[in-house]
Amino acid sequence: MGSLATWLAAQRARRVVFIAGLFPLPGLGLISAATVVMTAQLRGRREALTDCSLALVLLCGIGWFAGMEVPLLAVSAVVSWLVWIALGALGRGSLALAMQAAVLLALVGLIVLLLVVDDPVAYWLTMLESVYQDLVQQGILAEADIGAAELEAQAALMSGLVLSGTMIGSILALLLGSSWASAVVNGNYAAQFRELRLGYAIGGLAAVAGLAELAGLETSGALMIFGAAFMFQGIAVVAWWANELRWPKGWWIGLCILPVLLIQLLIVELLLFAAIGFFDNWYGLRRKKA
Repeated sequence: MGSLATWLAAQRARRVVFIAGLFPLPGLGLISAATVVMTAQLRGRREALTDCSLALVLLCGIGWFAGMEVPLLAVSAVVSWLVWIALGALGRGSLALAMQAAVLLALVGLIVLLLVVDDPVAYWLTMLESVYQDLVQQGILAEADIGAAELEAQAALMSGLVLSGTMIGSILALLLGSSWASAVVNGNYAAQFRELRLGYAIGGLAAVAGLAELAGLETSGALMIFGAAFMFQGIAVVAWWANELRWPKGWWIGLCILPVLLIQLLIVELLLFAAIGFFDNWYGLRRKKA
């Protein structure tokens, strides 16, 4: 990845092609985002804005040629790139600060959703019913498999799922782009990630959201956003101990393979990381052995 980052950083035309060409492709959009983050960290916001402006022209051309909804594609790209530039610029000084900004942006997005949509559950319920109906018509699902209670339960989670999923995507782009920028300048990104800590402000908001849920109050998915954020801090804690105890370099491969083999284990693993991260935020689990 270091050689790819160096190759991309060396020439604007390469970055523009990566930013525009990979943005609309499922799975490869992360590479586009990481390129924007890397540019913002290495060359600053102005240079990143120039890259994205040129990429927007190229993207609109690609969208027109492929028969896409060009205005929608362009708006989506502009909003996404501005977020990634902001996170990249913040990450240039502090990875933790950029992570905190990503969490706050997700919370702002949730608030905007609640203000714009009168009844988010009803909104998502309509969307899910349409999706499931299409799946039934295609023969992928049987109509009996979809219960009204199950649909309502899923709809109640959708706001949190969508916003936390978007935040996770932005954070992954931030982490990948930061690692690329560090590789280009021979920095020590790994050490910076191992010290990642979201801080008392985010931790306090998460605690309030958790207490509200325990009291039976509806947080509309805010707790899910905090859980996703602290998951990354939990991973940082495990990485810190792996480095401290000198675990084999491929230790993380097992963490990736096991959940793929058993999907239930993935949920347990993510919840465990979130719990570790939240606990570390208040009590500090990264202490060197005496």
